[in-house]
Amino acid sequence: MGVVNPLNFKVFMKKFILFTLVFVMCLFTGYAQQKKYVSYTVKRGETIKSIAKANNISTRDLLKLNPGIGRKPKPQTVIIIPNKNFGKKVAETKSVANVYSVKPKETLFGISKKFGITIDELVAANKNLEEGLKIGMLLHIPKPSIAQPKDSANYVLHTVVKDDTMFNLTRRYEVTESELQLLNPNLKEGLKLGMLLKVKAKSELEATIDEALFIEQPDFNKEIKVAIMLPYQLNKLNDSLTIESFNRTNSLLNIATEFHLGVEMAIDSLRKKGLNISAHYFDTENSKYKLQYLVAKNNFDYLDVVIGPLFYDKAQWMASHIKTPVVAPVFSKKQADLNDANLIKSAPDSQEFEKKLMHYLKENYNGENVVVVNDANPENQSKLWRIVNQLKAIDSIKNIEVVKPENGFIDNELFIQKLDSMGPNWVLSLSDESVTTSAVINNLKSPVERMPIQLFALNKGKNYDNIDNAILGKLNFIFPTNEFLMADDINFLNFYNAYLRKNYATPSKFSYRGFDVTYDTLLRIASAELLEEGFEAGKSIRILALFNYEKKPFKGIENKGLRLIKYHPDLTTGILD
Repeated sequence: MGVVNPLNFKVFMKKFILFTLVFVMCLFTGYAQQKKYVSYTVKRGETIKSIAKANNISTRDLLKLNPGIGRKPKPQTVIIIPNKNFGKKVAETKSVANVYSVKPKETLFGISKKFGITIDELVAANKNLEEGLKIGMLLHIPKPSIAQPKDSANYVLHTVVKDDTMFNLTRRYEVTESELQLLNPNLKEGLKLGMLLKVKAKSELEATIDEALFIEQPDFNKEIKVAIMLPYQLNKLNDSLTIESFNRTNSLLNIATEFHLGVEMAIDSLRKKGLNISAHYFDTENSKYKLQYLVAKNNFDYLDVVIGPLFYDKAQWMASHIKTPVVAPVFSKKQADLNDANLIKSAPDSQEFEKKLMHYLKENYNGENVVVVNDANPENQSKLWRIVNQLKAIDSIKNIEVVKPENGFIDNELFIQKLDSMGPNWVLSLSDESVTTSAVINNLKSPVERMPIQLFALNKGKNYDNIDNAILGKLNFIFPTNEFLMADDINFLNFYNAYLRKNYATPSKFSYRGFDVTYDTLLRIASAELLEEGFEAGKSIRILALFNYEKKPFKGIENKGLRLIKYHPDLTTGILD
């Protein structure tokens, strides 16, 4: 027997190990995962019986594989199930183009559009998406198999899936069959699996929003359970007092009633689309003691969501005492300081309005003379100097003038001196007081006729209710807002007419708010297995409001949806972004 050279032996072993690794890799690419059992994460609404049926195993055998697991495990519970692909050869997937790492704030819609594929194609190529889209997740990007229709950016699109019919498509998107056929001539041959359809033209508002739109994909088999909590104050009603007369003397009940009517309109509309909604109504009486009673006497944890209470501090209290997510339906100045991991802010914080406007000013400054006007309210002084310092950070701004009232009045001559007669001038009005706002406008009426002036505000609140839009148009008024009415928008006209027919009254801003918050909330829940994913699924425009939710660690979910609105001299309005 010859002696083995140690050096040759090492070379031989290296080659053998390399050959073994290559052989094993070939086995893995040619065959399915060779584990007889794999882990599975339970989804909401699933039971051991339904999971067993889906995996061709008896309920009894599945329970044996998972001792200690009840017949109705909680969502996100990890169990063991048989591997359907055990021992089966898997065809190579040649369509995978590359691997992509998910970045913060990205959505399935945004990623699919970035690579020119459909959401269904992306999900089919990535089984890990069953657990939701996560930051840092590696996704296989397949080659697109369906050609995008021409002008697809201007239309709402739908990919035909199993069980789709012309009937449910027309109900879901509120279009007629003839309208679908007109946009999609290939429908003459019938619906085909994977077909990409133009459903309807995007509204003018949708066209102004970036690509990260919320694409509704409701589950019509899911029952959505919602509680509506409003201060109906039924305890104050009696036989001798009608609701009509009570409305005239009680503004809080008036608000609650109008908001409730908007809620009802939203629920009716979604039910007509085919959603299964179970709604429960609670009278909070605008009392924290009543909330404590309701929480003690009722189980809110089985619900999908709670909308209300109306006032923010009570919504925050509710969120801290139940497990079900709570939507704060209206804006409050207190909301920036009150947060809860279970709370959903449907209205953006004041700081977001400030950020929106300051970003525009920084991006568009071109040598204008800047004048900042504030009121004498001590609480607003920190806001004044915070904004002045942000303006000073813009490199090209050389001078910033500040005007504040003295003894409650703005000195007209001093104000005029701050303006540049050659222009252009930017005037930032920071006050939310009606008196100061009127004084600013009155001082600008004459100068705007002889010099270029543009007026800015952090919001268009009640302090502008008595200001003539004609002068705002002359001043090219610009302001950020979460709610904006397009009078010729088809969605607004449909809602207005339907509300008038049903309630024999015109809708108020609280009616619109009730509709927008309820409709958007329930549709997002219906379109996602996990509530957080539903709320963070992209931007949406309803009758007035824009919703663009973002998850904050330990602070719940916040709406950051804002638009910049500009008034023009011809009394028209436009959206700047």
